[in-house]
Amino acid sequence: MPSISYTPTRELVDGTSGSLSFTATRCNRTPKSTGKEHTALSGNTESVLYRRDIEWQISVSPFFENQLQLWREFEASCANGEAFELDTSDIPGGRETAVCRLKRNGFREMRQGAFEFYVTFTAIEV
Repeated sequence: MPSISYTPTRELVDGTSGSLSFTATRCNRTPKSTGKEHTALSGNTESVLYRRDIEWQISVSPFFENQLQLWREFEASCANGEAFELDTSDIPGGRETAVCRLKRNGFREMRQGAFEFYVTFTAIEV
């Protein structure tokens, strides 16, 4: 079961330790390259790589309303690029622990039915 460890700093919930364990319906590790490519009139191609990031696209299984506040605390505490630890050792291709940050505007909270919620987010390895 994947887990997250973070330092609670915003929207604090009483009695939380800054860790979440969850069941993932999707947990994909994808390398993303950022750069540019230019082809001259002669046909020569110049490629410039600015950086290569490893992104995790994670969807959490539906949960009940009592856990929603914990997920909101996680998102608020890590929304400004604060680091957190993502443990994906139980997932094929996962790592023991990766230090990550949330991708800006990459956290989504959605309602499923009357009392169930789920979240999706993108984490970038630091």
